Amino acid sequence: MSDAEGHLYILEINPRFPAWVYLTAAAGQNQPVALAKIAMGEGVEPYADYQAGKLFVRYSWDHIADIADFQQISAFGEL
Repeated sequence: MSDAEGHLYILEINPRFPAWVYLTAAAGQNQPVALAKIAMGEGVEPYADYQAGKLFVRYSWDHIADIADFQQISAFGEL
């Protein structure tokens, strides 16, 4: 972007939900669905309640495999 004098500015807009947004659906407030409906011009009632006691846990599992097995499953869909 630039201003009236021609000075350039970098603008970043990152309008996405974080990964834990699925917790909102588990708690009874599916915010991504509400946003999609709003974007399509549909009405959305404000959320009035939610389910307490929900938990979001993210985990990662590293796995070492032989490249031949990976090639087999990539090419043929099975080992």
